[in-house]
Amino acid sequence: MEDSIFQLFIVGVLWGSTNPFLKAATNKVKRNKTFNIISEIVDHVTNWQYLIPFIINQCGSLLFYFTLKYSDISLAVPITNGVSLVSTSIVGTLIGEEKPKFRTMVGILFLLFGIFCLIIDKKT
Repeated sequence: MEDSIFQLFIVGVLWGSTNPFLKAATNKVKRNKTFNIISEIVDHVTNWQYLIPFIINQCGSLLFYFTLKYSDISLAVPITNGVSLVSTSIVGTLIGEEKPKFRTMVGILFLLFGIFCLIIDKKT
């Protein structure tokens, strides 16, 4: 069980830490006034600043898929999504995005406390 919890934390970190980079790379893509899905796909595939975080993010998805075999779904979803939110906030701040407000920080603390309570409950 400890292995799957650790893997779920890794998934959350992979997902969350790549989100700010994906957002930044997506904002740099030139938008056509006429929406053309093919050109957007080509722009993303040829943009290494988008492609590398995307591949890392998808590795997190693969790990999540394989970890689900050994973990309880009632733990998997809150842990991965919660850790992803925390990672997004931390990495976003580190790369220059807006700093989280006080209420957001309090919410993150409650989220981490909730994840801790879930893990403790499942271990007993």
